[in-house]
Amino acid sequence: MQRKKSIEWPIADEGLISALKGVIDNNRWSLSGYWTGQDSYNAKFEKEFAKKNKVSYCVTVSSGSTALICALEALGIGEGDQVIVPALSWVATATAVLQVNAEPVLVDVCEQNYCIDPEKIESAITDRTKAIIAVHLCGAMAQMDRIMEIANKYNLKVIEDNAQTHFSMWKDKYAGTIADIGTFSFQQGKILTCGEGGAVVTDDYELYKKIQQLRCDGRAYVEETAKKYGFMEIEALGEIHGTNYNLSEFQAAILLHNMEKIDEQNELRQKNVEYLVEKLSEIDGIKIVKPYENNSYRTYYGYIIPFDKSKFNNMNAKEVIERLSRKLNIGSFYIHPLYPAIHKSPLFCPWTNKRYLKDVAKTEEFWRNQSHPVAESANENVIFLLHSLLLSGTAFIDD
Repeated sequence: MQRKKSIEWPIADEGLISALKGVIDNNRWSLSGYWTGQDSYNAKFEKEFAKKNKVSYCVTVSSGSTALICALEALGIGEGDQVIVPALSWVATATAVLQVNAEPVLVDVCEQNYCIDPEKIESAITDRTKAIIAVHLCGAMAQMDRIMEIANKYNLKVIEDNAQTHFSMWKDKYAGTIADIGTFSFQQGKILTCGEGGAVVTDDYELYKKIQQLRCDGRAYVEETAKKYGFMEIEALGEIHGTNYNLSEFQAAILLHNMEKIDEQNELRQKNVEYLVEKLSEIDGIKIVKPYENNSYRTYYGYIIPFDKSKFNNMNAKEVIERLSRKLNIGSFYIHPLYPAIHKSPLFCPWTNKRYLKDVAKTEEFWRNQSHPVAESANENVIFLLHSLLLSGTAFIDD
């Protein structure tokens, strides 16, 4: 299979190389390095990302997975607690709950956009339920009005998992800023990327202080007046036990550079999605996913295409994609079936790992025998197109 530069992601340019050189010249490569007369690239990005999302605080972390762990721990969730999670998501959403010794409780998704079905949440709530993780899938947002209504009724915390929804909006608020905490991923495939990385956002100062310490071995930023050349920009607080989930200065510099291009790229994706929808609407058996009305602005980590197998010789998503992949000369990074439901995914097997409490890891039978039919159907009936295909122009879409 030949390289196709027009669809490759991420995009490396001279500006990115210059950003990395800036880190080298500054001689500070880590958040735990010394102050050089300017804020760390981590701190700079946190300010820019918070400003862009119109939220008070942002903390960078090493991945979207560790962002979820920090969010859960900051909210005080742990052993004996249950957290409601959509049955369709990348496995990390449920794994993060296990990592804090809590129990993930799976709830089916809705057919409209494959996000968690709010009408199935209440029946999953018990006296042990402490939080709901609302995953916004492929840029389409979950029904946040209804989710927040349920959370307020039962006094539950809400975390928005925005690994796939950077800068989507619900009414006049950005994804991640509606709930108690929002988490983000900057992994290679995401529309804002530094290879691997993540962030946590909140408007709650006390949560912000905790999240800083959780990501940096109990340390947090010093006050502005305390910054001196050669001294560290972080200090020991020890108010909550943390670990090392730090993002490197190189990664933060890449994010800052990529923020400069994100609006232009999102507008191009929007334009090409409109063209793609026009073409797909002409094909019998294709369903067009429509966001909720209050999902006022949508960005695209990927575009998902549900289809009726009976109109495609009863082929499943994998079989259809094999043909498309050959025709378009693209690999599985760019086009693949939507995830297996978490309880059916071979990657979700907590009973095989002794680090998890038996009460939350359960057994293979417990997980595999669960029934969440809409989530289960997605892997068979939904095609995923990576967002970089939406930057390549209408000629590629016509193919």
